[in-house]
Amino acid sequence: MFRFPVGKVVTVETTDDDISDVSISISADLPLRSERLSVSSLPFVNYYLPSNIYYSDDPIMYSSVYRNVSYLDINSDKELQKKSTRFYYSQLYNRYIPDSNSEILDFVKLGSKDISLVKSMKEAKNNRTDEEDYGEKINYLADYVFSKTDVFSTLYDFVSRRRINWWDLKYYSDQLESILVNKVKTKIRDMLME
Repeated sequence: MFRFPVGKVVTVETTDDDISDVSISISADLPLRSERLSVSSLPFVNYYLPSNIYYSDDPIMYSSVYRNVSYLDINSDKELQKKSTRFYYSQLYNRYIPDSNSEILDFVKLGSKDISLVKSMKEAKNNRTDEEDYGEKINYLADYVFSKTDVFSTLYDFVSRRRINWWDLKYYSDQLESILVNKVKTKIRDMLME
């Protein structure tokens, strides 16, 4: 942090030949709102300007060396990953399964005292789900069959295989709907085979 006098204007000048040649001058009394000006410790690099220009013998030909600038990788943002997982988990159990894939709920059997998966595919075909039972069956699926961790791992695989950003998942919602629903069906079938 640099401390500058109050009421002074600070100008920064560079020469065209060398970016590292910087001169700072303080002039003219002007009112400022703050006594302190903070300067970031990170260097400001204009990505489009070369940091060094190497001239050859021929004045027309030269080559430029650009500085590497690192940017924040949005795929490493854990908060974005949590929000995306929470969103698709909610979509799976509040929209994808009840609205267009309610046959998945037929694999869950409501007993008088407990809830469990059916024992076979034949039993699932005979088991029909009423709309008033959707809540209990969906909660069972979310707790015991396909959890939030499973949704995260599915999204993580999707992002890494397609080499997209987590932020771009919204453009793939139709594909993700079918992938998540198929993963739930596969997991139920695997559990029935055990």
